[in-house]
Amino acid sequence: MLPDESEADIVTAEAFAARLEASGTPRRFALAVSGGRDSMALAVLARDYARASGADIRVFTVDHGLREGSGKAARQCAQWCAALGFPVRILSWRGDKPASGVQAAARKARYRLLAEACEADGLEALVTAHSADDQAETVFMRLRRGAGPAGLSAMADASRIASGAGAAARLLRPLLAFTRAQLTATAEQAGQDYLDDPANDDPAFERVRARALLAALGEQDLLTVEALSRTAARLRDADRRLREEEARLFGQLGGCFYSWGAASIDGGEDAPVLPESMGALAARLMHAVSGEDHAPRAEDAWRALRAAAETGAATLAGALMKRAEGGRIWFMREPAALLGRSGVAPLAPAPLDGPTLWDGRFVIRPAAAEKPLIIQPLGRNVAILGARRALFDGPDQAVMAAPALYRDGTLIGLAGASFGKGGVFACEALVRERFAGEIVRFS
Repeated sequence: MLPDESEADIVTAEAFAARLEASGTPRRFALAVSGGRDSMALAVLARDYARASGADIRVFTVDHGLREGSGKAARQCAQWCAALGFPVRILSWRGDKPASGVQAAARKARYRLLAEACEADGLEALVTAHSADDQAETVFMRLRRGAGPAGLSAMADASRIASGAGAAARLLRPLLAFTRAQLTATAEQAGQDYLDDPANDDPAFERVRARALLAALGEQDLLTVEALSRTAARLRDADRRLREEEARLFGQLGGCFYSWGAASIDGGEDAPVLPESMGALAARLMHAVSGEDHAPRAEDAWRALRAAAETGAATLAGALMKRAEGGRIWFMREPAALLGRSGVAPLAPAPLDGPTLWDGRFVIRPAAAEKPLIIQPLGRNVAILGARRALFDGPDQAVMAAPALYRDGTLIGLAGASFGKGGVFACEALVRERFAGEIVRFS
């Protein structure tokens, strides 16, 4: 059962420093501070850490603009953090806001802005105030959805994020070992004020309902924050071992990644694999080549893989699997997801006037001196490549969904192969990165 806030132990400066050092935190980093009790406790602890270690720390606070008074709250947070001695910048989420899925959209926008700010300021790491309570709530909500080890492992102490095509920053969560009650006590003992977001009491949000139910279960000692946090840690270890096994399986099957965004494995009948293993591997490969935010369920991926093996092709979650002669199975972006189909508009041509994350699958950078290019999927007219088609040894469908670069209406390159003179552009396929799950890119 969680301790009463008035009786809770505080987070000591030594404990906080130990957590930061265990994560290999660099000397220069940023804090994500919202003004809430957890993040103001983080700010107080970071102030003491900076004084003791000489670390160069600055604060970013995000104004989502989702409710009246959000700007005032962001300015109050900035004022408190400035009083603690930090350079502070307010990051504003501009543009239209969605009518549904607001919290998910706000999360994506928040991390995009924070990663962008880290890159602009040359900071290698961002530290957030996620607590053991946040971890437990995440596990509890994912249990409701029937998540497997990957989902139930919840938040890692350290991961990596990027804004679109930008450089990745380390995302560190040193407070996952401490409860919200401990963080509240830490802020209050330091005499630090904080804000309570009204949305934290709105039962329209799933997390608010989960928080209330967990509190009730904790009062009866039926399900505690500590137990759910331990479950997350154990499942994170299990998920790591499973992912290592899937990577080994990929190698055993002669797996290959391609610079134009596809992957392939040997799908012959003699492959020494179990259906369950193939399903998990297929799900990861489909996610790697599709550009989508989430991988399909392993059981769905396995059924699609079997269908591709038996009928020659199958689609799922924005990916296409196609069986070639000799038994090799290709994983590639589903062309119709980009070229248009019923209910899905085609991906429109767009100017390439700076580093771009395209379709979640490629980072493309034009040469500095190059005038704006146009980027779009190559499309169904693969014959336009002529003899250059030999540069791409995969199925036509994979080439159709590859990014094509045009200058003044002339095709000058495709997925990293430049047909012009000099370094017109650089194109990095993210298929390996997405398969490894090393970086989450927010755009």
